[in-house]
Amino acid sequence: MPKEFGFISGLFHVGVFTLQSCIDETLGKIGYTDYIFPAIKESMDTTEKLGIEPILGEDIEDFGKRFIKLLKTSLLVENASLKKRADGSYVFSLNNCFMARSAHTVAGNIGVCPMAMVMTAMIEKYTMKEAVAQYSNLTPNGSVTNITVSQID
Repeated sequence: MPKEFGFISGLFHVGVFTLQSCIDETLGKIGYTDYIFPAIKESMDTTEKLGIEPILGEDIEDFGKRFIKLLKTSLLVENASLKKRADGSYVFSLNNCFMARSAHTVAGNIGVCPMAMVMTAMIEKYTMKEAVAQYSNLTPNGSVTNITVSQID
């Protein structure tokens, strides 16, 4: 990867993480549930216009596998996983993300990985359950994000 691309991806992440921080500070978690996730969910419906099949599945694990396959095919990551914990929450991990080293160096280590935001929005969209992404553990190699899922009242 050219160092210039790394710098640009770092700036992209600075923008995303700064917006996340401001939304969280101003609106709290409702900013994600009322503004960010609905926009992501609506955008997911346009994938067919790009010739990409919708990421559907029988359950969270199934569409999670399909999304991970898309991340690998796009060469964004070498490996990724979505693991369910005993308490019903999930851990979404990206390994060897080609943007991580530069992006996390430039942007810092506080924020939610944009792909974890997409995974969280997918969980809400396809299960009709409220999902919350915690701040990601951002490393030079990737990210680890805890996602909690609960029934919408």
